[in-house]
Amino acid sequence: MNYLEKELEKLFVEWEREHKNDILYEYDTPGINGSFIPKENFIRDGFCVSETIKENTVLYISKESHEYNYDSNLNELKKKEYTYLKDCFSNNKKSIFARRIKIMQEVLSDILGNDVNDISFMNINKRGGFAYTDMSVFNTYAMQFSDNIIREIEIINPKIIVCCGIGLKRIINMLYKKSNKEFDKNIIEVHHPSLVTSDDKYRNDFIKQLNNQSTVNKNSIIARYN
Repeated sequence: MNYLEKELEKLFVEWEREHKNDILYEYDTPGINGSFIPKENFIRDGFCVSETIKENTVLYISKESHEYNYDSNLNELKKKEYTYLKDCFSNNKKSIFARRIKIMQEVLSDILGNDVNDISFMNINKRGGFAYTDMSVFNTYAMQFSDNIIREIEIINPKIIVCCGIGLKRIINMLYKKSNKEFDKNIIEVHHPSLVTSDDKYRNDFIKQLNNQSTVNKNSIIARYN
């Protein structure tokens, strides 16, 4: 393990312990018909795609891993989502989520000069969820574990953040505000990669978002590379 991996592992050990001691468990954990995802469940992520562990990657942030089906049965294939994603990338498996991230990464690689494999990934909710997100539960989790979420972003220290889901950018800004910390990362928000649309339209919409950001914020990293 290098220094970044060790720092992330230390954070995850503490975060997992906090899951087990969580007094807001029934308020910040997804559930169906009174059946909740186990309190101790914890999904590691972070430097999951690039073979080289380093700073200045493109960090893709999602809300939560969809590990459970509607009957609250664990999807074993995605039990370790970071391993699942890495496998999808390295073996070109037809996962729409991984494929769309690859599309965005190829665009950003051309703009930023990064290696196309300089990818990091994190979910806000580390317990996992279902095929949909209950935003009231999700927001409670984000507030409950805000310090850990911010710490993970700081350890990864990305060049740019891509929020994979509408509303995530607002939540991240809110967490930094809550912690009285200045948020100085370049950030862009897109529709979830599993959005029902063509790959071409998803790519074109992503480029449009990048262009909009560079127009609104002349100091953005995108504007500087345009």
